[in-house]
Amino acid sequence: MKSWRLLLSAVAIDEVPVSVDYADLFVVLREGDDGPGPNDWEATLRTPVRLHVRPGTYELRGDTPDDLTLSGHAVLRFSDGHQHHFRGDGPLAGVDDAIA
Repeated sequence: MKSWRLLLSAVAIDEVPVSVDYADLFVVLREGDDGPGPNDWEATLRTPVRLHVRPGTYELRGDTPDDLTLSGHAVLRFSDGHQHHFRGDGPLAGVDDAIA
């Protein structure tokens, strides 16, 4: 098994840009698989201002500092208004370029 933590410089939730103090995407590639499974990735965001995110499924998009774009559907697992944790709920587009 291999894993990567990718720093995100820009984030959007359902195509709405979100200001973040910190954001990353954690991706797991299981041995023998060509790519991560639908729930083998998760995103952690820290927002400078309180952001109310209701429980549900969202389209996440994140850009890395080296201009890669990653996107996919994810379920909100936790939010306290400043810390937000999402779990992948489908394929993660752009991941092949990020972990190559």
